[in-house]
Amino acid sequence: MKLKAPDIRLEELTVGYTEEPVVQDLSFTLPAGKISMIVGGSGSGKSTLLKGILRLLPPMDGKVYIGGQDVVSLKGRPFDCLRRKIGVLFQDGALLGSLNLRDNISLPLREHTNLKEKEIQDIVLGKLSLVGLEKYLDLYPNELSGGMRKRAGLARAMVMDPILLFCDEPTSGLDPILSAELDQLLLEMKERYGMTMVVVSHDLESMRNIADYVVVLGFGDALFHGTLEELENTKDEYLKRFLNRVAEERKTTRLTMPTLDVGRLKLDCKDFFESLQGDQ
Repeated sequence: MKLKAPDIRLEELTVGYTEEPVVQDLSFTLPAGKISMIVGGSGSGKSTLLKGILRLLPPMDGKVYIGGQDVVSLKGRPFDCLRRKIGVLFQDGALLGSLNLRDNISLPLREHTNLKEKEIQDIVLGKLSLVGLEKYLDLYPNELSGGMRKRAGLARAMVMDPILLFCDEPTSGLDPILSAELDQLLLEMKERYGMTMVVVSHDLESMRNIADYVVVLGFGDALFHGTLEELENTKDEYLKRFLNRVAEERKTTRLTMPTLDVGRLKLDCKDFFESLQGDQ
């Protein structure tokens, strides 16, 4: 049975911690089969919103619809069925340190399918080949670079052939070449698998490379939601500064404190620092 990727519709959604909302009254639709990016400043609630959609944080108010299903009220077997077809790439990869790469990627298939081990290993090899890690099956997470762990996390997120893929800061900590390669991989997967993707990021270059739809968070609200083209043509002054990485003008300097006198160090370093000055 081939499944069609659904859209994600938020209706007056409020998410936060204890009794303090972080984002509130959000209403928009993330389109099916497209890449939607959630961007915004640090602390604007990007990852919190992602947790609310995934129900890792119970919403304080509002609704989340995936296709025609109200996810907030979904329980039991229907909710478990939905979770089987959702993939999540966590910010740090979230691999299990006690398992090698082969077993990390195999784990969802062993837990949730009745596939034979040979079938599982064929799928694992295919997913690792997708991210260029097929030669590293027996390595453990601490033996991989940060970029490799990120790609391994993506392979695990993809191993159950999800119809929904959520990525939290997929390019953070990666060099420009690896970031570009990951962007290209997400685009290829969208074309190949037709998934609905939701990507949380602060990477504006990545947004311009892959986004079909963009949500800009700030001040606990959605400052913008719409197509990338609509965002690029915005007349809003804050959004233009955000897109162009222009700092807010300040009338006073931030740097008002005097520098620390090395003579205040407990260790007597005066002679050493004088020697560093040479004949200056």
